Amino acid sequence: MKNIIVIVFLLPLYVCATPDSLALKNAKPKIFKTGSRPRLQFGAQVGANLNYFVYKNGVQRDVSAGYQGGFFFRVTRQKAFVQFEMNFLRSTVKLKNGVFSSQFGNNIPFSELKMKYHTVGIPFIFGAYAVKKPIYKLRFYNGIEAEFIAKTKATITQNNNEVYRLKRQEKRDIFRPAQFSYQLGMGMDIAMFIFDAKYSVGTRSFFKENYRTQTHLFQFTVGAIF
Repeated sequence: MKNIIVIVFLLPLYVCATPDSLALKNAKPKIFKTGSRPRLQFGAQVGANLNYFVYKNGVQRDVSAGYQGGFFFRVTRQKAFVQFEMNFLRSTVKLKNGVFSSQFGNNIPFSELKMKYHTVGIPFIFGAYAVKKPIYKLRFYNGIEAEFIAKTKATITQNNNEVYRLKRQEKRDIFRPAQFSYQLGMGMDIAMFIFDAKYSVGTRSFFKENYRTQTHLFQFTVGAIF
């Protein structure tokens, strides 16, 4: 599979304010509260995901499980934060009882068309702490995510036997190279450990019009922050 994705992260600027330069006579008021300077943190996370697919006809649906891992940078200032992530996801899609038209003009009936794909997701999210204690924190956030396909595999089975493996061009006829999605989530930080639940809905599908409509993704991750 000839796919090379080069992704460059731009770390957020660390902006600092110095209130001591301006002072009134006999008084030195603090413009910023203690702890108001931005704080940069790094973390890693792993977890599972559930893909919920709605097919073009609006009737047939499919739910499949996958796994993921990644890392992130978080910049926090008081109760607000922004976060950049890079995640690697593996997902599966199954189409049942149909006919696949190959690039060679053959119509291949199938009991199952199984498509596995690996993606690189780059979310940019912003949120706020509803609770921010030294040991325990509760976060809510939303944002946008760009997703890129890194690797795909698609096979056709009849009665549980593989009868055809799609060629590169045929997979290109099915998969789009990228998509964007909107993300909502909440998380808990307990000491250095983090727990997150996220929901994403694609603005369009990874799959072209003959196969899919929207993709809904549920993610459950655990990790650590440093």
